[in-house]
Amino acid sequence: MGKAKRAEKKARKKNKELEAELEAAEERTRTRRTVVLAAIPLVTLAAAAVCLWVYEASTLAGAVLLGGALFWLMAGLGFLGSSIRPRDRQRAGSIDFGQRR
Repeated sequence: MGKAKRAEKKARKKNKELEAELEAAEERTRTRRTVVLAAIPLVTLAAAAVCLWVYEASTLAGAVLLGGALFWLMAGLGFLGSSIRPRDRQRAGSIDFGQRR
């Protein structure tokens, strides 16, 4: 095997290691997002229960539930949007505007 092929092979191996590392980081991020999205309703329910039983304020408990639901919705949509990969703007699109005259 020549020096050129050795260098190519080494570069491919390094690229695969980088891709594997990026994939592992993305998996950790997905797991963290799932835990956060599962924890928001639990914390909201606990806060509403404290408001209802300790402070005996049903209106406050309802407001906490509404706020928690809105926060959960916004966080879920934000996590969903951030998980989508951006488009490559340098590539040609699929829209063809026809021939220029």
